[in-house]
Amino acid sequence: MKHWLSHKSTPKHRLYSLYYVLFAYVRAFLIIILCLWAGNLLSYILPIMIPGSILGLLILFFLMSFQIIPTKWVKCGCQLFMRYMMILFVPAAMGIMDNYYLLLFSFMPIILGSLGSTLIVLLLVGYLTQYLHTRPRKEPKQEVQ
Repeated sequence: MKHWLSHKSTPKHRLYSLYYVLFAYVRAFLIIILCLWAGNLLSYILPIMIPGSILGLLILFFLMSFQIIPTKWVKCGCQLFMRYMMILFVPAAMGIMDNYYLLLFSFMPIILGSLGSTLIVLLLVGYLTQYLHTRPRKEPKQEVQ
């Protein structure tokens, strides 16, 4: 994306560049919000215990995986969210601190569960990576002419 405040461009070009950048952000946010709403709707309709936000992320993932939505359409919005992620998580952290007494009584199960799941994921990823890097590669078959 070109920078819209370039000193080498004309005022008309700057205006078009500004509109292009704004359109890219609005399009990215609309796609993300629509996937979130679709996930919330699915979570409400279907009798499954998966949060709507997770279903929305899965919908967005599959839309981008099957190239129904190009990744460049949501890239700028995702980069903006990633840049300010810590600010977005502060309200959630403050909500957790309102229920501090619940965390205090569940401290050991939370710590043990976190450490155990981290160790399991670490071992599985290590073994899978080792398996994928050490298996022999198949040679492509050459056609006889």
